[in-house]
Amino acid sequence: MSSNTLFVEKLGKQVQIIFDNKSLRIQSDATVVAPLKKKSKKSSRSCVCLPSGAAGETTNDDLSSSLPIPHRNVLHANYNIRTNMVQLNALVADKPTDPESTTQLFKFMYTVKDNEQEKATEFCQNIMANVYRDLIPEKRLLILVNPFGGQSKAKSIFEGKVKPVLEAAKCKLDIQYTEHRYHALEIAKGLDIESYDTVVTVSGDGLIHEVINGFLQRPDAREALKKVSLGLIPAGTSNSLSISMSGEKLGFDATHNALQVIKGRPLALDLCSVTYDDSRYFSFLSQSFGIAAYADLGTEHMRWMGDTRPVIGLMQEIFSKRTYRMEASLLIAESDKQKIKDNYKNSLKISEWKSPASGEGSVKDTMPALSEPVPENWTTINGDISMFLTSNVPLLNRGMLSHPCVSANDGFIDLLLVRGDKGIVKQLSMFTNVDTGKHFDMDIVEYYKVKAFRLKPIVKPGKNAYVAIDGEHASIKQFQVEVHPSLGSVLSLNPTFIDTHI
Repeated sequence: MSSNTLFVEKLGKQVQIIFDNKSLRIQSDATVVAPLKKKSKKSSRSCVCLPSGAAGETTNDDLSSSLPIPHRNVLHANYNIRTNMVQLNALVADKPTDPESTTQLFKFMYTVKDNEQEKATEFCQNIMANVYRDLIPEKRLLILVNPFGGQSKAKSIFEGKVKPVLEAAKCKLDIQYTEHRYHALEIAKGLDIESYDTVVTVSGDGLIHEVINGFLQRPDAREALKKVSLGLIPAGTSNSLSISMSGEKLGFDATHNALQVIKGRPLALDLCSVTYDDSRYFSFLSQSFGIAAYADLGTEHMRWMGDTRPVIGLMQEIFSKRTYRMEASLLIAESDKQKIKDNYKNSLKISEWKSPASGEGSVKDTMPALSEPVPENWTTINGDISMFLTSNVPLLNRGMLSHPCVSANDGFIDLLLVRGDKGIVKQLSMFTNVDTGKHFDMDIVEYYKVKAFRLKPIVKPGKNAYVAIDGEHASIKQFQVEVHPSLGSVLSLNPTFIDTHI
């Protein structure tokens, strides 16, 4: 695409707008009003110069320089014939050279010169066609806000940081606040999938779990999951899926995730069916038994501590030398840690978008029924363990890179297993290395790529135990899990989860 230029006016002065195959650039506009972070109650807005130049610093010379805004950050362009003005809405990075920079919403408005109206219309149409190439502009969004989850900040996050960005992109919003547990599940189960492009959850991971299970209870489950992608706005405590997609900083950045809803493509996700003798549902995150499950569920009275809560729980379990008994059978795809690591690195090099699975109707399991014996090619592990933790995401919490070789859609679930009582020192060493993923190479850590597993928790007399599925309480009895490759999808700016640099 060749460069396209439009000359417009602001306050009687000429401004040049240049659009090419990389960015939108605005020259000679030194009068933009930008929202600033509140430092006092007196004022929250100030007339500032837009960030420009390689270092993102503002000098007097910058007053006539150009501001490059990448295509990804351009939200909308429109010529209004009634006002004879061009309006450009975009997110502008505070530090253009920092890939994790925060952004601010800018709305640029300029007067079109006489006899330039047709050119202004074509100019804006050209911008929209290119910044939304292979994407859906002005998406129809069902927004589900959980006002009670996490630290009860979802409503303020949405209304203050997210809604203005979605509106600037001219998305069509249907906003619903969940009123009780499983409300989101009920909405997804009865949703008219022809009326929406995306279901956006403003919550922690719990609402995501509900929406996925609502879709999967439908007779047209596969069609619903393929047609309507998920969009995430992190408003919980852990936000595991969000930080696994965008990193520990941007994974908590509401504005960045609003952009991901607007400009993201469907990233295929492996989902897991979880089957008990009396129920069946789906998991997108993790299944846990042992000290990690205690850290998740045995510390719920300490939710006010945020990210520190599971840390305290793990420390309590390690110092108590607690072990848990189980019987497990695994359908292992790979057990060699070096091969797992090599395969993970190679998958990042390919880094291609993978389409969500196609198909019709409901989702069926292929593994034997829970009442039947497992096939001979399964591996059985019985005895005491410290941790049995499977995950579909690399980061279960900030600072907890527990599964550094997870891929979003490789068709496997990653199992981290620590057997028996390995001693306080070794377990503490594992714990202190989990933030970087270096625990992966420790001798006490077994790591498997698994297609399915069956687990029977055995509660020792006089002891408590927990099973956590997607961070929520599950029954302490035998269950089994099967991976369903690329069954779901979430809107993402990247074709893979984060690079864990393992």
